[in-house]
Amino acid sequence: MKIDVVPATENFRGMSYGDWAVLWNKWLLSEEPDNYAGSDVLFLRGNVDYKVLGGTTGGPRHSDPKGFYDRTGKKGEQIFEGTAIFFPVVNAQLNIGEIYDGRLIKNEEDMRFVARKDIDEGGAMWATITRKGDKKATRIVKNLRDYRVESPLFKLVVSQKSQLRDRMESPLEPGIYDSVTVGYYVLIRSLPPSIYRIHFGGKGRGTYYTDSVYDITVHGKKKGDSVIDRSGYIIT
Repeated sequence: MKIDVVPATENFRGMSYGDWAVLWNKWLLSEEPDNYAGSDVLFLRGNVDYKVLGGTTGGPRHSDPKGFYDRTGKKGEQIFEGTAIFFPVVNAQLNIGEIYDGRLIKNEEDMRFVARKDIDEGGAMWATITRKGDKKATRIVKNLRDYRVESPLFKLVVSQKSQLRDRMESPLEPGIYDSVTVGYYVLIRSLPPSIYRIHFGGKGRGTYYTDSVYDITVHGKKKGDSVIDRSGYIIT
């Protein structure tokens, strides 16, 4: 199965991969990131639900290396043909004023240095897709390392109502941050009507670990105000 992925060097709808990565990071820290509103781009996310393991308080935060972000079955997404799908396989988002390895990030140069370092010191990554009826998963791209992306400097607004700001590897206080993101991002231009399972994630530096599984039903092209049946499908 050949997947129509936008090359990392190309623009899509007038925006570079770095521009899309900015929008994705703003979406992640928004009030309702997991509620798809029927737009023409579907954002997927990794498992950012970090916590201190072992029942203690303080200390380093970890994501569960045996867990994953489960959006399968009735928790999956339903979209129309022509809807793009954008997600980070592994990414780092850093802010000026943040402490990284005991070092204060003072300016954009510092921020880009540590964001690149964070990604460079990561481990294995994966991004596969399975169409209902297929016997095995297919790599979405041949080499994920060809999809390394670095964003322009951007303003990240973190609302008090953000659902995920306290659950990330480094919790964020409400406010406005000067930010950059570096990582491996993938943009699928469109999928033909069918039912798919997308599985992506990776092992990053230190305690960073992310793993996500989405079931996505793609309906035929939208006509007028068509209603999507949200009863859900399960890939077996």
